[in-house]
Amino acid sequence: MVKITDIEENSIAHTLGIRPGDVLISINNHEINDLIDFEFFISEEMVNLKIRRGKQITEYEIEKNYDDKLGIHLEEFKVRSCNNNCIFCFVNQNPPGLRKTLYFKDEDYRLSFLYGNYITMTNIDDLDLKRIVDMRLSPLYLSIHATDPTVRKKIFQRGRDDNLFDKLDYLTKGGIELHVQIVLMPGINDGEILEKTISDLYHYKESIKSVAIVPVGLTKHRKNKPKITPIDSEYARKLIKASKKWTKNYFNVEGNRFIYLSDEFFLLAGRPIPASSYYGFYYQIDNGVGLTRVMLDNFKKDSRRFPNKLKKDKRILFITGMLAKPILEAYILPVLNSVEGMKVDVIGIVNNLFGHTVTVSGLLAGKDIIEQTKFIAPYYDM
Repeated sequence: MVKITDIEENSIAHTLGIRPGDVLISINNHEINDLIDFEFFISEEMVNLKIRRGKQITEYEIEKNYDDKLGIHLEEFKVRSCNNNCIFCFVNQNPPGLRKTLYFKDEDYRLSFLYGNYITMTNIDDLDLKRIVDMRLSPLYLSIHATDPTVRKKIFQRGRDDNLFDKLDYLTKGGIELHVQIVLMPGINDGEILEKTISDLYHYKESIKSVAIVPVGLTKHRKNKPKITPIDSEYARKLIKASKKWTKNYFNVEGNRFIYLSDEFFLLAGRPIPASSYYGFYYQIDNGVGLTRVMLDNFKKDSRRFPNKLKKDKRILFITGMLAKPILEAYILPVLNSVEGMKVDVIGIVNNLFGHTVTVSGLLAGKDIIEQTKFIAPYYDM
């Protein structure tokens, strides 16, 4: 059962007299517990709704087109929390004093399906797996990191095997499409362990469409936490060189690369961002795989419409993280500053909240931005 929070005006539900505060019990005798149940079972043309208001239960018979919306909005489902204690967990590296939601670690296959959140599947049971396959909750996004059971126990800090391969077997045989990330930690899941992980995952190439390798993120708040070596420019250069054999030998069923390195490796190494052909369908762009290439290509296309001269002079300041600053300086600023009357500068913000090892723009705090721009911002129009 799930509570109805809102009813759209002039909708089917509104016409029937269904109200916010009513409780949806079932659709066609299928119990409804969350949004996924609702969307799955509501797609029939003949729908029986069982609604409770107080102690009274009313049934509604509805004939509609399969894609007609009823205008019912449900309360958000309670998100499952993570039962791991990963040695690299970024949430565990948060400083004190942030808003409460930043300390919550979600691990919910429903969020993976709905929003692309990455899950380890360590808290998924047989009923969950059956529901995923029966309802075709595809694609899912998985954080695997390693396939070796001993290494997985070390990374997740779990005392028992989580039966990864049994779950992969069930999902892939059930036709579920998967995208995988590996958070790379020097000396822990790289080298031979990484080679084994890639080989094991390639066994499921019919269903696993992409594997993204991303660098571990380490903040300055790691007191009493396991030692992890940060990834530096030399390591990134060696990984890029080693990855050439993977991109040459491993392809998914669609003919695209199976293994992808995140943009951060290329930026750390000072190497050019690969061409768009490297990224295929940009399977994991939200994971930082190809995001820089898309930005550069879109900017190049948009720049063709730039004027030769501004009607009024403008001074503009770009604010970014230390990692992206060289890209803006090399590819964006020269084009913008070629427009007469436009003067564009960029400032890379040092991350004092999380530590100087955190260089991505998305983790900059407003306090750091304000503190580091307060003396120069007045000299810019925007």
